[in-house]
Amino acid sequence: MIRGVGLDAVEIARIAQVCARQPRFVERVLTPAERAYCLSRRANPVQHIAGRWCAKEAIAKAVGRPLRWQEVEILPDAHGKPVVHLHGVSAQVVAEGQLLVSITHTRTLAQAIALWVANR
Repeated sequence: MIRGVGLDAVEIARIAQVCARQPRFVERVLTPAERAYCLSRRANPVQHIAGRWCAKEAIAKAVGRPLRWQEVEILPDAHGKPVVHLHGVSAQVVAEGQLLVSITHTRTLAQAIALWVANR
């Protein structure tokens, strides 16, 4: 059963501007493993940073409350599918369910959708 759904979109240029103005933005929003993944995408790491930002915003909308940035980690599985790993208080909030996300981006826009699915 779906408990919540969230959707978010952001212009990649906006995230690039924030990264330039606030160098600690990426450290504040992404976990060390997420930073390593995004920065390893040499063609355009900002697309991947923007995608993670959207996914975390979509997750917060699906759950219906803000979660701590560093407690929500989204990393690809062996096939590249984004998988949500929750830690700390955020894991307790979603304890009885599972979060599914999908992230996409174009040259100018990043989007993500999140589903909070209840375990039966």
